[in-house]
Amino acid sequence: MADNTIAILMATYNGEKYLREQIDSILSQTYRDWHLFIHDDGSEDGTIVILKEYKDKHPTRITIMDYPLQGGACRNFLSMLERVEADYYMFCDQDDVWLPKKIEMSLRAMYEMEKEYKGIPIIVNTDLMVVDNNLGMIAHSFWEYEGIYPEFIRGYYDNAAVNSVTGCTMLFNSKVKELMPNPSKNTLMHDTWLTLSTYANYGKVVYLQERTVNYRQHGSNVLGARDISKNSIIHRMKNFSTILKKNSQHFLQMNDVKHISLLKYIIAKLRYRKFICLQSV
Repeated sequence: MADNTIAILMATYNGEKYLREQIDSILSQTYRDWHLFIHDDGSEDGTIVILKEYKDKHPTRITIMDYPLQGGACRNFLSMLERVEADYYMFCDQDDVWLPKKIEMSLRAMYEMEKEYKGIPIIVNTDLMVVDNNLGMIAHSFWEYEGIYPEFIRGYYDNAAVNSVTGCTMLFNSKVKELMPNPSKNTLMHDTWLTLSTYANYGKVVYLQERTVNYRQHGSNVLGARDISKNSIIHRMKNFSTILKKNSQHFLQMNDVKHISLLKYIIAKLRYRKFICLQSV
């Protein structure tokens, strides 16, 4: 593959426990033409010491960015994206472990798409393996674990039903960044915002079934994996107010990217629920 610069954007906050494993997994990638940009959001543990240690060992590969705190993962990731110019971008959580061919596989898929679709925003993302804090297997497929069916997501309005792209698996081209609207007060997470923008601008989102990340669940995740099998009617009734609030936030977020009526939003969710039921028959 031809060499093209990939900017890996890592947002950190009190991540000392798993940070070394994550950075080591990036350094072990089979594809080598990347640069790791890191912005810390006010860590009070040993995160900064670890980051400086790796920066000193790999000064041509790692940059620690110095600018004001952002107050959360979403704004932290998007703030780095605003400040870094590259051909391609990837988001990186501080506590996962990347499998060695993650970048190589994603970039190969990107090249294939760019041959066919020139000059449009493209996101490549993959499945993940859900693991515990010691990397013990919880689920071989994050998509199955969460009840995500990428084959159902064909356009913008389908995203009302499910957040189909996980940030730590994304590889996206500079056109995604170029067409992304400015974050609004309703922007919930960086990955969802970029995915919605890409669909709204008639871009392409590629779903690779390969698992490229050990997605660590340890109780302190900003957002974690949720077992779809536990999402029963009783569970939804007990958590009705929380679910309603999340749906309201997501509806407002979608509406900030591209108008969607409340009726269309509800219909999209019901269609997806019907689709899931059919898969389980």
